[in-house]
Amino acid sequence: MIRLALLAALVAACGDGGHKQQPDAGVTPDAPMADAPMPPAILTSYVIDLVQHHTTASDTPRPYSEFSSLDDPDGSNGSAYAPLF
Repeated sequence: MIRLALLAALVAACGDGGHKQQPDAGVTPDAPMADAPMPPAILTSYVIDLVQHHTTASDTPRPYSEFSSLDDPDGSNGSAYAPLF
């Protein structure tokens, strides 16, 4: 019986004390790993991301050089931009 009480006290003492482990500095939990393959950048995904997340009245226009070299496989596919409407 004493062993059981001692074991219960030991298990209770091993708890984390309610402290949550914080991620390493500079690492965000939702960020992809550095060696994870990045999806290929295409003009469609660039435009959708730009409109949905980076377009405000005070933003300056994006430089042409930033998107001019992106592939455009959806050039004639108007439905590719449907998430914007």
